[in-house]
Amino acid sequence: MKKWISYFFICAYLLSFPEARQILKFPTLVEHFISHKLRDHQTTFASFLKMHYLEDHGIDADYSQDMKLPFKVQDSSHYSLNIIVPPSNSETLAERSHMIDGVKHNFVYAESFFPSISLKIWQPPKV
Repeated sequence: MKKWISYFFICAYLLSFPEARQILKFPTLVEHFISHKLRDHQTTFASFLKMHYLEDHGIDADYSQDMKLPFKVQDSSHYSLNIIVPPSNSETLAERSHMIDGVKHNFVYAESFFPSISLKIWQPPKV
């Protein structure tokens, strides 16, 4: 189960980049090449790529299919997720702002500056 979850997260990460999403359009490239090959049997894959990516052959009957090919159109979609967690205790913020305003030091560090539980845990060893 862990293997499949890791595969899911790797795929989700890689597909978040627009260039990596173009890889999903490769079946369209193959189908479009086959349709060109059925119309003209002398069409090679190199000539197909040259015609669609290097030459400007204008707007033709299959222009909508041409624009669905990979790396033909720049995909610049962007998604962002912002999570804002409100503080659980508003009194703590008021106490901190009062302490900062009330204590004036020329020196940056003061023991009463950060009144938190983490200071009780992370202290230098006492001699």
